[in-house]
Amino acid sequence: MIAAVGSPARGEGLEELGAAEVVVGLNTVTEPVFGVLDNVGGKLLAEAFSLVSDGGSVQSIGMASNEPTTIDFEAERRLGNRKRLEPFTVRAPFQADLDYLLTLLADGELDPQIGLRDTWDNISAAAAALLGRKVAGKAVLRVA
Repeated sequence: MIAAVGSPARGEGLEELGAAEVVVGLNTVTEPVFGVLDNVGGKLLAEAFSLVSDGGSVQSIGMASNEPTTIDFEAERRLGNRKRLEPFTVRAPFQADLDYLLTLLADGELDPQIGLRDTWDNISAAAAALLGRKVAGKAVLRVA
């Protein structure tokens, strides 16, 4: 598994979590990949899609870049690879999925990667830290 990050600091600890390789951007990835989970969107999603091999897929699960994605599908067709790009959507009901995730958390089988804990009173600072990409992981705010 290759983890692509925006800076070396954002890649800290990913090898310990199972990444075989951590790269900044995708410029050094030269071999095809079978699957991609992308939460950045924009140019990075287009670059990742171009790396997907025959039969593989990209799961677009977010848009942290807040940039639109432009993919040259004609160029992709000429490569002859059959691949898919699928957007992640949340559909109700999702109670069973939440129950499963909570069970994994309770059993210690899932690490939520919490990078910031604070109170709801500091929501502005937490939002600024998240938007400024200063938090590696999730932000959890307690309601007092």
